[in-house]
Amino acid sequence: MALSVRLLPHGGRKAMGLAVIMAVGLSMLTGMSPSKAADTTPMAEDPGPVGSFAWKGFNWQKRFWGGAPMYNATWDANNVSNPDANGYVKLSISNPTGSAPKGAEFQSTREGFGYGTYSTTVEKDVSALQKEVVWGCLFTYDPAAEPGYTEIDLCEASAWGGGAAYGENWPVTQGHGYWFDATKPPGQGNNTVTFDVTNAPILTHRMVWEPGKLTFETFAGEGYAGTLLKKTVLTGSTVPLPAKEQIHFNLWVTGGGGGDAAHVAPETVTIRDFSFVPGIPLVAPTPTVSGTAAVGSTLTANPGTWTTGTALTYQWYRNGTAISGATASTRVLAAADQGTKLTVRITGTKSGYATTTKESAQTSTVVAGTLVAPVPTITGTLTVGSTLTANTGTWTSGTTLSYQWYRSGVAITGATAKNYVLVSADQADTMSVRVTGTKAGYTTVARTSASTAPVT
Repeated sequence: MALSVRLLPHGGRKAMGLAVIMAVGLSMLTGMSPSKAADTTPMAEDPGPVGSFAWKGFNWQKRFWGGAPMYNATWDANNVSNPDANGYVKLSISNPTGSAPKGAEFQSTREGFGYGTYSTTVEKDVSALQKEVVWGCLFTYDPAAEPGYTEIDLCEASAWGGGAAYGENWPVTQGHGYWFDATKPPGQGNNTVTFDVTNAPILTHRMVWEPGKLTFETFAGEGYAGTLLKKTVLTGSTVPLPAKEQIHFNLWVTGGGGGDAAHVAPETVTIRDFSFVPGIPLVAPTPTVSGTAAVGSTLTANPGTWTTGTALTYQWYRNGTAISGATASTRVLAAADQGTKLTVRITGTKSGYATTTKESAQTSTVVAGTLVAPVPTITGTLTVGSTLTANTGTWTSGTTLSYQWYRSGVAITGATAKNYVLVSADQADTMSVRVTGTKAGYTTVARTSASTAPVT
């Protein structure tokens, strides 16, 4: 959507957005399989689903479905080239019959970029654009994010048909801006600054999106060392919030103004580069882990001091594999941790900042735990026929206990219950009991009671 009062109504853009939802899936039906790109940029951590081609670290979908804003709703995926040997992508307007032009558009398959720095370098003398042609050189868009649709135009150039229908002769201008209420008409629901174009053959555009603030810059030449042609800073509560916006580039024909849309000549634009760097870096120290690396002990993640207001989340790893459900700042070591080394990853998020994850160093190898194992005592009357009871005390929770009774230090066959009934063979002997505790991940422990007085 252009950000000029001369652009087409915003409703057409929304219709196109609904079609976008089906784009990747429909590509399977049209036989447009993903192609190999002449681009060696490493893929981003989240490049988006596979589309028509990969470029500058992201996956992209060529538009082949009809709809706005092209005045005749006609688009051709063949009008978007695959990246060439230089890694450049070319968009073209074709007009094979001379009276039925076809536009070009491609968009990221990733949904949701949000705050950060966006940049693109374009090879095109935009001052020479035909008056009916619109060059949308980078904009974000989410058709579901009403009322603004999260549309931000980094750079859009057009004469919007020339303006003859209004008794004016509009030159080609460029715009920086965004929609804050797409339910309102152009000029009322958007915040836009337009500026004159030059005949510079290469332009570089940069946008920094922060909470409540958008900074646009357009430079002559490649990179940011050339002449700054226009800088626009827009602030306030109407600045769009991140949603599931995608990034689009398009070249299309407007039916507005006094132009001759049906008979435009072929037109091309070459996009040399695109980059996205997530928002403001967080202060994010490397976490440390404290505690004893033994089963049953508690490890604690110490995050250090992050940027004020950062929300932290935790994930513990065992030998590099995430432990299901281990998302607290502490970890009680389990039997499954024995013999492994643990780390913790802390992820910090804050509006307007780049989400950042930091991982601790590994712990030492987790060893078996030590059971809490008190010495048992014996209660009961020391006379034949009476029952003696082994009183175990409180062991580590979950410990399995077994028993063995002794007569004057010699194990009594079969006497392996918690209780023991004294028999005649016990008369004049002392009695004792050994309690053995076992638990997975812990060292097995046995404790023996003191001997009783002789049985009478």
